[in-house]
Amino acid sequence: MATQSVSQKTGIFGSLGQAWSRYRKRRAAMAELQALGTVELERIVHDAGLTFSDLVDLAKQSGDAAALLYRRLEEAGIDFKSIDPVVLRDMQRCCSLCDSKTQCAHELEDKPKTAGWPEYCPNRQTIDALSLMKCH
Repeated sequence: MATQSVSQKTGIFGSLGQAWSRYRKRRAAMAELQALGTVELERIVHDAGLTFSDLVDLAKQSGDAAALLYRRLEEAGIDFKSIDPVVLRDMQRCCSLCDSKTQCAHELEDKPKTAGWPEYCPNRQTIDALSLMKCH
């Protein structure tokens, strides 16, 4: 029983440590943006094809915010290295900003027969198009 208590505490402290680390990384990313001048921020937003709001939202995300995208592409039999970099960057942005990550992760893990990911996935049409191109 004592071993279970110790492992639960380690788990709690480990979780708190990870949350703190994620928070510090997000704060550092926001500080980097704030350190840039208006002209530089406008250039970044323009070059990346983003809105300023998207840039701020992306800076708040963890480094693996688009990890589910790579799993979706793999499931569809698409090599992400073969995707045009501009298209892939847009797909990464959409995935990073998606509000359905929990549902997506659940469906990737459990693979239910009635998975509804095409209904909520912001990359649905792009993945479908890439799948069709792959087949021809």
